[in-house]
Amino acid sequence: MSYDTEHVRNADDTPGMITGIPTFAELLDNADLAALYTAIRRSSTASGPELVETMDVSKKTVYDYLHKLERAGLIRQIDDDGGTAVYAAEEFELSITVRETEVTITPELVEVIAQEDGYPTIERVLNEHGITTFALVYDLVKAHAAGDVTIRQIADLADLSTGTAYDLVEALYSIRSLGDDESSPMTYTPGDFDAAADDLLAEIDDE
Repeated sequence: MSYDTEHVRNADDTPGMITGIPTFAELLDNADLAALYTAIRRSSTASGPELVETMDVSKKTVYDYLHKLERAGLIRQIDDDGGTAVYAAEEFELSITVRETEVTITPELVEVIAQEDGYPTIERVLNEHGITTFALVYDLVKAHAAGDVTIRQIADLADLSTGTAYDLVEALYSIRSLGDDESSPMTYTPGDFDAAADDLLAEIDDE
């Protein structure tokens, strides 16, 4: 059977049930779950006992999270080391549309969200402005590290105060190891930068 509807096209078989969406959503709202996924991804492979030693949650919570991530297809069991499951993280890219703005969720974004407990500005921006604004700032910070945008322009484009934008840029610099010698972000305007917001967003989108 095939389908040709507004949202589903060229499906050869009956569409299966999608079970991972709630877990994707929880990754953006649960720093501990995001941290566990990130720990597996960054170490290439990890077992339950290893994660129990490194995570700041209970043993039961670690295994609950492992089962949740595995059911959602975000991790997979790749080995059985003496009866102990060894997991690897799956890469993913999830695009969602929020108020006519498409937002792409990636493991890199989840890795930053996993550290929100250590950076109050990240938690505040996520809670007060949502994932769309946070993802936009994340992309703009990479442009800032390349010298293509200033902190004031980031604040204007994301509708944040300059102070909040600076704090968020500083946090993302620290997490993503941007800049030289772990220096604080510098605010400057390259002479050839076009300050028009639409042109800037189009340029970042093209990259």
